[in-house]
Amino acid sequence: MELLAYWKLRERPFEATWDSRFFYPSKSHNEALHRLHYLVSEGSMNVGMFTGEIGCGKTLTTSVFTERADRERCEVAYMENAGFTFPEILSHMLKVLGENADPDEGRFRLYERFRETLPRFHETGRQFVAVLDESQEMDRETLKDLKGLTNLNGGGRNMMTLLLIGQPELQQVVSEIPPLDQRIGLRFHLRPLNREETAAYLNHRLQAAGHGGCGVFAPNTLDLIFEATGGVPRELNRVAKLALEHAWVQESSLVSHKSIVAVMNDRRRHQLVSAA
Repeated sequence: MELLAYWKLRERPFEATWDSRFFYPSKSHNEALHRLHYLVSEGSMNVGMFTGEIGCGKTLTTSVFTERADRERCEVAYMENAGFTFPEILSHMLKVLGENADPDEGRFRLYERFRETLPRFHETGRQFVAVLDESQEMDRETLKDLKGLTNLNGGGRNMMTLLLIGQPELQQVVSEIPPLDQRIGLRFHLRPLNREETAAYLNHRLQAAGHGGCGVFAPNTLDLIFEATGGVPRELNRVAKLALEHAWVQESSLVSHKSIVAVMNDRRRHQLVSAA
């Protein structure tokens, strides 16, 4: 029997995906969403910074945020890889605002066009939100240029919000640029899941993939899974995916402690080979 049919699933539950159906609202993830929405709705904070360890769910949380954003109140320009030049970023933002733009126009011309376009857009009663993922990859000059865009919020009008998303080192990068650091109105660091949230996360993903109930993972596996992954969602997905496959091959009715141990041993051997 094929794996999905064996576990009574419509689709694979532990693949990397931005599908908001698989978003699990842990305390930390839910707070992140609330703060991001507040950042936009409040409209006067200039810049927000959203950080977290690799694999903690920043990108999926951001995807849910952009999906749920009230399009009657804001327009979101999202760039998933922030290792772009300032002209490339300006060009993308202008396109989101309905303008034809090309990075080859040059930074000065693109800046002037953006400076002219943003107030016209703001007159529609909507806030412009630029979301830049993996911002720790940006060079310092690009970050300084982005800070300059917040100067367009003049005359008592707040027309634009920047949201910088990245790994923890983004905090250090930004701290080294005081003019930008001082503009940040909201900071949030996403935490991994705790033991109870880890169990709920696994069940949530299974149910989102079509499983009718809980209990795929034997109770005595959960402490081991949490210990092995630290509650980091990406690591949870890796371990759970392999454990489902192992238990399927073994024709087990549950993912047992034995399957988790087998997966972890395989991972350790792979790590040793990779390090050799």
